[in-house]
Amino acid sequence: MGLFRYIGTLYFCLLLVFKTCISGSQHIGQIYPGFEASQMEWSDNNGLFLLSNHSVFGFGFYATLDVNFFVLVVLHISSNKIVWTANRGLRINNSEKFVFDKNGNVYLQRNNGVVWSTNTSGARVKSMVLWDSGNLVLLGDSGSILWQSFSYPTDTLLPGQEFLENMTLRSFPQINNLTVHLELKFGDMFLYAGYRTPQTYWSLASDSRKTNKSSAGKVHSASLVSNAWNFYDQHKALLWQFIFSKNSDQNATWAAILDYEGAIKFFNLQKGKTVAPEAIMIPQNSCGVPEPCPPFVACYSDNRCQCPTSLESKFNCKPQIASTCTISKNSAELVYVGEKLDYFALEFVTPFSRYDLDACKEACLHNCSCAVLFFENSTKSCFLFDQIGSLQRSQDESSGYISYVKVSTGYGGLNSLNKESKDSGKIILLTVFIVVATVLVIAGLLYVGLQYHSKKKRSTEFPQESLEEDDFLGSFSGMPVRYSYAPSQLSARAYPSFIKWINEEGTSSGPHDDNSGSLLSDIRLSGPR
Repeated sequence: MGLFRYIGTLYFCLLLVFKTCISGSQHIGQIYPGFEASQMEWSDNNGLFLLSNHSVFGFGFYATLDVNFFVLVVLHISSNKIVWTANRGLRINNSEKFVFDKNGNVYLQRNNGVVWSTNTSGARVKSMVLWDSGNLVLLGDSGSILWQSFSYPTDTLLPGQEFLENMTLRSFPQINNLTVHLELKFGDMFLYAGYRTPQTYWSLASDSRKTNKSSAGKVHSASLVSNAWNFYDQHKALLWQFIFSKNSDQNATWAAILDYEGAIKFFNLQKGKTVAPEAIMIPQNSCGVPEPCPPFVACYSDNRCQCPTSLESKFNCKPQIASTCTISKNSAELVYVGEKLDYFALEFVTPFSRYDLDACKEACLHNCSCAVLFFENSTKSCFLFDQIGSLQRSQDESSGYISYVKVSTGYGGLNSLNKESKDSGKIILLTVFIVVATVLVIAGLLYVGLQYHSKKKRSTEFPQESLEEDDFLGSFSGMPVRYSYAPSQLSARAYPSFIKWINEEGTSSGPHDDNSGSLLSDIRLSGPR
């Protein structure tokens, strides 16, 4: 019994070790229904669980800037460049699952929900294959392609990948979440900025660098072939070529990448992790993309940035746009931005009208979505935009455009803040003045009161002492009436008594000096004490 238990335990351990070894080995070429994987399980292989036959490309999990979250990617291994992403913007953690279920559907599972799927359930998928071209493919029983990553490009095109109408390349977002897009439509190819109203800034038809192979037909598809980007009509006839490199090596692995700044750049991935883009790019002018500088800042001389003086002094180059769709048009005004300016989208839009400048300004004020206007004097062309990217300095030979921006009356933004700050300062000064004045008035009143009280106290102290002395002397019988000697008028009531006393004293004293009568003339009496 113990032997069977020992053999069972040993078998279980061997099975566990075997399963662990199998799960840790990268799959070459293809995987099959029933396969599951998480980044945690494949972290020792940098998250990659499927390699192409010659290990040119890998498929698996890739860490984002936040190392706790991951995206599912096809990666060119030697250059470490991502060429396709399944769940861009919907990241997963290291324990969440990639699932290739037995019904043929492939998906990413997060918190019991699905963030990405091939939507191939029930399609009788036989296997998932990663080719050395970088194409990730779901194959059916007969070897037919049921789904492929080349039909759902993200920001990169590879050799052999056909870019068709209704497909879109989309850049990773910039800091302000602006994305740029590449589309093939109306027989032409366009790059445009993803503002509320898309703004085109490049088209194949407007690029003079393309080589004309045929003037007939409209562009229906595009592919990278060697060092050229080829454009075909619906019958696969070559219409145009855009040669982006002098290196015509047939074995080079080229990639056209729409970077976050909005330019299409061409890379030879075989150069490894030090690969640099070719000098030729689309558009060629680095200031010709939507935001090489912040909005309202003028780009010049290979991505140098300078804010127009009028916006820098009033708004620190960050004017708060006033939308008269939500406020009265009388609450907005136009502020002069500058002249001899250019803007990347002006070449690709139709003028709003052909007015004089005053009429153009009125048109912007009365158009609730207008944020910025451009006016060209020579053609009287008026252009209105509801959102704006970087400005450009016009070329030396061009007179350029006059531009105005619509802001809240009183200049809004920084000016309003300055005004509020000044008003607050005035209120504070007024409050301080009132408090100080009140304190001074109270102090003055207290001082006057104390002075008055002190004088009153001094004037009552002496009469009180005199009264006590009079009461004491008056308690003895026979004492004469007392008078004070002072330079004041004689009391009418006391005068007769005083005369009588003088006469009596003079009589009882006997003979006296003849001059004794002068005593009355020399003495002034103030009355009884």
